[in-house]
Amino acid sequence: MKREAVTVAFSGGKDSTAAALLLREQGHEVRALTMRLGLPGEGRKLARIGKLARVLAMPWQVVDLRAAFKANVLEYFISAYRRGLTPNPCVECNRHVKFGLLLRAMQERQSAGSLATGHYAAKIRVARRWFLREPVDRRKSQVYFLAMIDPAALARVVFPLAGLKVEQVRAKVSGLPLANRCESQDACFLPDGGLAEFLRSHLAGAFRPGDLLDAAGKKIGRHEGAIHFTVGQRRGTGFASGRRLYVIRRDIAADTVTLGDEKDLFSSALSAGNPLYWRVLQGGEKLVVKVRYEARGHEAEVTEATKCGIRAVFKEPVRAVTPGQLAVFYDGDVVVAAGEITGA
Repeated sequence: MKREAVTVAFSGGKDSTAAALLLREQGHEVRALTMRLGLPGEGRKLARIGKLARVLAMPWQVVDLRAAFKANVLEYFISAYRRGLTPNPCVECNRHVKFGLLLRAMQERQSAGSLATGHYAAKIRVARRWFLREPVDRRKSQVYFLAMIDPAALARVVFPLAGLKVEQVRAKVSGLPLANRCESQDACFLPDGGLAEFLRSHLAGAFRPGDLLDAAGKKIGRHEGAIHFTVGQRRGTGFASGRRLYVIRRDIAADTVTLGDEKDLFSSALSAGNPLYWRVLQGGEKLVVKVRYEARGHEAEVTEATKCGIRAVFKEPVRAVTPGQLAVFYDGDVVVAAGEITGA
């Protein structure tokens, strides 16, 4: 990479800080942009990020993206749960906010240069087109969450951590006054009370009691709200049985939750809607599909690939293919398509 001005999407955590330090070591002029999203306690966090930027002697600005975050992430998340889906807000945030509006904000400030992020991801150019690729440290890979970004954006994006192990990243930022040392496993906007508290404050009507059903549709009990359950859940269903039962389906509109055996969780195929194609897919093509953020994917054959959706048949049945989550299609370690799971 030639020496140029690079703007880091700067959260003040381990990864974005390491990215900034690596770029400076490579001789780049490094600047930082931080997104204001309207999250609880954000003012205090921004003050810590500003302090860290001063320690690093790095020009720093805050970009107000509260309206876009609310429309594209929060409202999407709430709407998806209202429809009985299990959404992935990080995918939408990357797609519309970080690699959409933040990238545009960078371009408005400097016509040349790149936007760098602290994602564990890589990119590769094939036949004059950029593709997402798995990084060296696949344990921390975040490629799954990036699979729906505009492919054209990759021309202006760099991933400094692509070739590093997580241990190297942590060592590089050791001793610095990081703004955020924790690695949250939840969506950034969830309160301390977690998902249930967030949904209760936005979807009060969705917490209605309803029927527990067996796989044949027979009523076997009652629940306190279908929105509390996730596909694949075994504990906390409120139904005692002589065998292990799992949530295999939920219907928010009908207020029903269906329990079944573990075998009922497995699917032989999936459908994905609103697809993004990084390249053309061919019927009969054999690829690897990830149906959630997971270490390994599943071999599958594409049976249909149109502008409306993708259908694929798994080589072996896959557990808990969940509508609302993302299906990401790989050719080797390169992303070639993605879409929201609509059916299994």
